[in-house]
Amino acid sequence: MSAFIVAASYEFLPWRAREIAPRRLSSRQPPSIFACLMNSTEQNALGAVDCDISFDNLTRQLYATDASIYQIVPAAVAFPRTAQQASSAIRAAADAAISVTPRGAGSGLVGGAIGDGLIVEFSRHNRDIYDLDLEKRTVRVGAGAVLDTLNAFLKPHGLCFGPDVATSSRATLGGMIANNSSGARVPVYGTTADHVRSLEIVLGDGRIENIGLDHDSLSQERALISQLIVRHAADIAKWMPPGLQKRWPGYGIDRFLRLAPDLNNIMAGSEGTLAAIFSAELNIVPLPREKGLGLIFFASVADAMQATVELLDLKPASIEHIDRVLFDQTKGQLNFQAARDLLELDTKPCEAILLVEFYEDVADRLAALASRRLGLRTTICKSNAEINLVLGMRKAGLTLLTGRKGDAKPVTCIEDTAVRP
Repeated sequence: MSAFIVAASYEFLPWRAREIAPRRLSSRQPPSIFACLMNSTEQNALGAVDCDISFDNLTRQLYATDASIYQIVPAAVAFPRTAQQASSAIRAAADAAISVTPRGAGSGLVGGAIGDGLIVEFSRHNRDIYDLDLEKRTVRVGAGAVLDTLNAFLKPHGLCFGPDVATSSRATLGGMIANNSSGARVPVYGTTADHVRSLEIVLGDGRIENIGLDHDSLSQERALISQLIVRHAADIAKWMPPGLQKRWPGYGIDRFLRLAPDLNNIMAGSEGTLAAIFSAELNIVPLPREKGLGLIFFASVADAMQATVELLDLKPASIEHIDRVLFDQTKGQLNFQAARDLLELDTKPCEAILLVEFYEDVADRLAALASRRLGLRTTICKSNAEINLVLGMRKAGLTLLTGRKGDAKPVTCIEDTAVRP
């Protein structure tokens, strides 16, 4: 099984966190340990690989950060065009005992896309979308394909990829699989793992494998994992109970136990610690026939949180929360003024707003929502244009917060959390 566990990647083991220094604490950063210790033989070994690999300081500095607060300068950055090139680069790094960190868009908030070894960057070249099968409702994508690009490709066919993250304009499908991303509509679509049909992966020894229920590869590894999971089934049932829809990230041992013994369930959420994802065959779903959005305004965040539980029986597609800290950042910004006018933020102040979205039976559900008389008031969006205005403000949340004026800035260092209602 050692080949299945990527020998060249240890980025996400807990003890690694002690080696990561917040980049905002100091403008002077210690050099990467591998940049210091990589000798000419090791650099020549990587440089001889049939893959575009950069060792220059500018490229290494550009890939030393992601959307987190951390900075680690890598030894080199590889830009594979094919699975064979990715295989050669990863195998060479393993032979030189250099860690490997697969990277997509770098939009994560906890430092998952940075490391002091070899960064294998899939978003520059590996962005293809192909093999669309309308009958089976499947499509194959490169790991670097962007979610919004995929959905734009699928929209003329009345289809989409279900999970919809707030960073959809830049999030790559490979990164979404690695993190088992879900987005706000998890009650309807589940997580990314629920939509993965097969994966083309590169293991730590450079082997290229295809995994999924239709593939027989890695049978020994799959059998060993099955034995381990069955042995610990009681603990899995205790700590990962059924019905916990959103969980970021982690090996999907509960999915592997309860569903078919599919290695995709282990890979989704593994954050690059088991293998690098090169391409994926995904299940796709029909676009909603209709959408509706109700807005509930509250005098406090606590009131909004309590109301969330009271709304679950209406079976919303999503419930999202924005508060005054966020929408105050839109003051004076022309591109958000229409949304501010719709929300009446300048004339009817509030502390928090719940955005309650419905698919199907929209009129009845919105009427039921309004009849609850929760909070200060309820407003129903009257068109898709109004819905897009409000959801656009929500999607811009992180950008708005980090772009606030003055020296004090919010620190993005914690990813999604989930609490059972």
